[in-house]
Amino acid sequence: MPYFVRATTNDSAQVNSIASVIQAYGWRQVVLVYDDTDYGRDIVPYLIDALQDVDIRVPYRSVIPLSATSENIMPELYKLMTMQTRVFIVHMSSTMTSLLFTKAQEVGMMNKGFVWIITNGVANILESLNPSVIEAMNGVIGVRHHVPKSQELDNFSIKWSRMYQQDNPDESPFNKLSIVGLWGYDAAWALAQAAEKTGISSVRNKPWSSKNSTCFESMAISTNGPELLAAIVQNKFTGFSGDFDLTDRQQLKVSVFQIINVVGRGYREIGFWTLKNGLSRKLNIEGLKITGSASMLDLNPVIWPGESTEIPRGWEVPTSGKRLRVGVRTSAYPEFIKTFKDPATNATKVSGLSVDIFEEVVKRLPFALTYDYIEFDTTDTATTGSYNDFVYQVYLQVKNTL
Repeated sequence: MPYFVRATTNDSAQVNSIASVIQAYGWRQVVLVYDDTDYGRDIVPYLIDALQDVDIRVPYRSVIPLSATSENIMPELYKLMTMQTRVFIVHMSSTMTSLLFTKAQEVGMMNKGFVWIITNGVANILESLNPSVIEAMNGVIGVRHHVPKSQELDNFSIKWSRMYQQDNPDESPFNKLSIVGLWGYDAAWALAQAAEKTGISSVRNKPWSSKNSTCFESMAISTNGPELLAAIVQNKFTGFSGDFDLTDRQQLKVSVFQIINVVGRGYREIGFWTLKNGLSRKLNIEGLKITGSASMLDLNPVIWPGESTEIPRGWEVPTSGKRLRVGVRTSAYPEFIKTFKDPATNATKVSGLSVDIFEEVVKRLPFALTYDYIEFDTTDTATTGSYNDFVYQVYLQVKNTL
């Protein structure tokens, strides 16, 4: 029987690092943008759980069909622009991500005030994207696997770049070996070591005998499979991609993520996330905090969309939506609340301690709240003008709050 060994990490391993970044900047709501595939959908439950653990809400999910074109994406982007949330987590294939950000730039969603976070699926291969796409993504934050630096890796990268340039003279000389390529190399090395360890000098095969097969009749399977599998999953070594260890459910363990900021035609490092220490500007420094809530002070400064260095607040007043109707009436103690009409606009105006407290609370909310003051008419003959009648207005939905 065939065996499946994941020589990469599980997508769900990155969700806590993403949640920590969002928590660090104080954003309370995010929108998920993902493609309608198994790859796009599978991470969603894990990501939502991680966000909820740090009190971050997901008011909307934008699901993009795999067959989406510019005509499909543009209406969805316009819809997102009408919402108050300005923080978006993108988990899509590189092709769909390229199309999304190209169109987002066209409609003005890569300007000041917007926040875009990409998952490691694209962040890991950022260097392979078209330069024009990378420029459209300027200001984006990404989470990617950390590759430890070493002299051996530097020498290998130089050798690989030379060979790649010889085979692909028309390609950009700036293409770098991605973490995906390093995983592939380490996996091949692990297989070679396993074959050597088990003493397999020749492969023993037997015919494929599955009755359900329709296209593999001529395929033979190795009788050395169980031995190779055991040797591979028990093998531990330091590869070009870092520690190669498949003892945890036959998939790579991960403990360090690199947080990056897309700038120009590349990216800059703004920090790291580790399972033990959370967010930090640098890695492997004694004295880092062990636990505690995430803080933006744990990361290097970011150049946000629109070339802004000001941290986005994560929300804007929506271009559409109902305004909150706040019922008011003059109190017997006018120093607490007093209502009057603006002679120029005939709009209801209020003053007093209760009003000052309410408006200060609204300013501190992590989202937009638009409202109008609606005066309670105490001269209405249909009511007695009592406070009971005043409160009853909320039940009748004449007013939203008092």
